[in-house]
Amino acid sequence: MSLAHAAAEAPVETALHRAAPECKLVALLAFVLAVALVPHGQVLPYAVDALLLAAVAVWARATPGFLARRLIVEVPFVAFVVLLPFVTAGPRVEVLGLAVSEGGLWTAWGILAKATLAVLATGVFAATTSAPEIIAGMERLRAPRTLTAVAGFALRYVQVVVEEMRRLQLARVARGDDARWLWQARAVARTAGSVTIRCFERGERVHTAMLARGFDGRMPVLGLSAPAGVATWVVAVACVAPAAVACVLAATAGTVTA
Repeated sequence: MSLAHAAAEAPVETALHRAAPECKLVALLAFVLAVALVPHGQVLPYAVDALLLAAVAVWARATPGFLARRLIVEVPFVAFVVLLPFVTAGPRVEVLGLAVSEGGLWTAWGILAKATLAVLATGVFAATTSAPEIIAGMERLRAPRTLTAVAGFALRYVQVVVEEMRRLQLARVARGDDARWLWQARAVARTAGSVTIRCFERGERVHTAMLARGFDGRMPVLGLSAPAGVATWVVAVACVAPAAVACVLAATAGTVTA
């Protein structure tokens, strides 16, 4: 389905995998929100969130290699964060023999911690929830019909487009072209343009075929798992509660100190 989910190394089956997708989706959003709302200049709430996330990752049997590969998308943020302590104005402190901004240091720490925890949380979610289950969870949460339809089509056809690009690249290489230099970028641009045109044409054909079969804008119901029961929602709330409590306590402590 999607490349992110295809990156899973080996199929595993746990109670977390069998849980209703809408519960996992709500828990993920609540966890990311709790992490994002941690006040400036805090360390303990992030430690609580990291321990909670580690426990869930162990429960889900998510391998460290799979989660580490998810962190690649964070590299541009890390490159930006490294510069903050040096370019931010304010009081200076010495770190490893370098004078850096104290405010910039705390800001860099907050951005890095929040981004890392959010990316790892989505990694655990992707390791335990398939793409069709995510769409089913969105439908059960009454997400807009247009959003679920577009997401469903994207998940179904992204792999088709990638395979089309791979076949065109193989055909180009088989004819003696290996676009590794700047002056060979014209061939790559032509390939990308051809794939774009084919995607539009394929989309029009698929949409026409769906209308001919009575499509009214609603995707077929995905009965992949039973809807969440009360017990499942209780477990989801219990998993996210420590992160929310840590965030509230940190905010309260910061208000009292101020």
